[in-house]
Amino acid sequence: MARIDVSNRVFTNVKTYINDVCKNVSSGEDKSKAKFPAVSVIQIDDADSSIDLENSENAVKSVIEIQCYSSDSITEAKKIANMCCDAMRKMGYVRAYGPQSITNAADTSLYRMVARFNRIVTSVGEIEKFETRGA
Repeated sequence: MARIDVSNRVFTNVKTYINDVCKNVSSGEDKSKAKFPAVSVIQIDDADSSIDLENSENAVKSVIEIQCYSSDSITEAKKIANMCCDAMRKMGYVRAYGPQSITNAADTSLYRMVARFNRIVTSVGEIEKFETRGA
């Protein structure tokens, strides 16, 4: 039984899409040593949405959280967050939260925008791989 996990495809697509404005894209949340601006793309849920009679996964609800950080301005963080929203929409995701400005508890001098997206996915191949920005 193969598990449906699109987190790598989504991460790579977002990184490709925003490459012109943000080179620092990670799949983790630790920004203590990051160069800014920075973005984290994290799959926070991948629950079964549909199973067959043999209890195999047929579809999952992929939930992705994107956090955009800037040391310069909230405007820069918003610009990058909006580009991430565009990339997620191109992959068929629906925004369920945000983008919302959140105080960064670890370092209040950083500006942070957070957004969450979800969609039902039946296979990794269902999400087209971005070759260039604006794919």
